[in-house]
Amino acid sequence: MPLRSLLKNTLLMRPVAVGETAPELSLTADEGTWIKLPDFRDHLNVVLLFFRSTADDATDAFLKSYDARLDGFEDLDTVVFGVSTFRTDRLREFRAELGLEFFLLYDPFAVESRKFGCSGRVRPYSRPAVVIIDKQGRVAFSEHGLVDVQTALSTVASLEGKDVPEAQQQEAAGFTGVRDPGSESWRVVEVDSQKALDMLADDDSFKLVDVRTRSEFDADHAPMAVHLPVDELPHRYQELGQTTHLIFVDQSGGAAAQAAEFMASIGASEVYVVGEGMSGWSGERASNTSA
Repeated sequence: MPLRSLLKNTLLMRPVAVGETAPELSLTADEGTWIKLPDFRDHLNVVLLFFRSTADDATDAFLKSYDARLDGFEDLDTVVFGVSTFRTDRLREFRAELGLEFFLLYDPFAVESRKFGCSGRVRPYSRPAVVIIDKQGRVAFSEHGLVDVQTALSTVASLEGKDVPEAQQQEAAGFTGVRDPGSESWRVVEVDSQKALDMLADDDSFKLVDVRTRSEFDADHAPMAVHLPVDELPHRYQELGQTTHLIFVDQSGGAAAQAAEFMASIGASEVYVVGEGMSGWSGERASNTSA
């Protein structure tokens, strides 16, 4: 994957793009085996199920639905792995509790999840997502949320030039999936300053939120911006009065991406980031400092 694409995925937590070469994931499975993505190249397709919780009914049903279709994936030359930040001992217990046959991989501090755009920015956890890598090591499918197993089966069947068996299609109907804020219609979107200004001018429901420090904000900010430092956002976001139509800005884009990711993780929609930050702001500027 090009360095620029990897950095953008990491900062904005976008899912890796279909067609890109997949990052070279390398993690320990719950039973101790070292799993390296390149080892499957030219042999098997790989389905990665990123998940955050081991105490959530939706996650349980999601993982069980994939486990119930393992034969179908195997028939399509495909292996399945779960990926999460829980330690191997907890993942071992969790796999036993659910009766899963596929391994769960331990991703400390969500380092590998970040490479795939499947991690929280404020806290290091694996964000629910499904990523499918083909035998050539390219991303064939990538979407946030608890994606239904039928979608995954159909994707790998297409890769192999086969149809999903009728029985598999009927059984797959039991879990329809849950789209989270990272799915296509809810994804955090990067915009330039002019686009942000146009959005603010055209729709007064949008709010510009500056997440820099107080001194940075006082020295130079957009007049219409609300100030809320990124490190205070998790316990003060209610002060914004809304969880939709939010545009985050900082000095150069990094902290704004963290803020946007946090809001998306709690269910916010229509969340945007000014990519170049105040460093490239083309609108009016104000200052709270005296001459």
